[in-house]
Amino acid sequence: MSPDPVLLSYDLYGKGVPVIFLHGFPFNRHIWDDLIPDLAPHAHLILPDLRGFGQSPVSEDVLTMELLAEDVRYLMDHLGLDQAALVGHSMGGYVALAFAHLFPQRLTGLALVASHADPDSPARREARYQTVAQIRERGILPLLEDMPQRLTPNPGVQEKVRQFIQACSPQAAIQALLGMAERADANNWLREIHLPFLVVTGSADPLIDPARIRAMLESIPTATWVELPGIGHMPMLEAPAELARALISWMQQLQG
Repeated sequence: MSPDPVLLSYDLYGKGVPVIFLHGFPFNRHIWDDLIPDLAPHAHLILPDLRGFGQSPVSEDVLTMELLAEDVRYLMDHLGLDQAALVGHSMGGYVALAFAHLFPQRLTGLALVASHADPDSPARREARYQTVAQIRERGILPLLEDMPQRLTPNPGVQEKVRQFIQACSPQAAIQALLGMAERADANNWLREIHLPFLVVTGSADPLIDPARIRAMLESIPTATWVELPGIGHMPMLEAPAELARALISWMQQLQG
């Protein structure tokens, strides 16, 4: 029996076509704040905290991508939205891909920011399990030690990343790491998506292999790929104006 969905904490901005923004790990909805002034004139922005993060309810469940997608669907029901487009950063992209698989009829467009469709490699999965063990022993500290430097080359953004990590509960971090380790290969159903599809990556992101992105997009005629020069894994904090431009162009496609 799968866990019941929870009502996520969220913010709303703007009017027009609904677009839901899903943050990555181990962040919360405020990673998107710098984009709001540019994006709000173009769409109805819905910014939730995923389960266990920010102000959203916690639970004892492993945060599988499917469970988090169910929460997004439940939020849409709560807001009276039959359909919406999704923007997902990193883990939020995995959630958006799971949503596309579970609820394709409710999706109007998809944007992945520093994210991809592949499952974890065995080595990556093992690294997540090791991080889980470290967090169980030492709390959130293991994420603070090396994650900011891996996610961005920008020292000022590294400090913002530290602040987000410090606000993350160790329990949510563990549950999400386990959920990401278990996630499925999304490439199979991604190829069935015939909607406006945007991928934004940073050229200085060590977590995203451009060859992986090329392979993912080969069979998707509706896809646009924007690579931001010199940017790492956190485009919304490193280059908000550039990311906003890419998203506005994609949003204009949603208007039909």
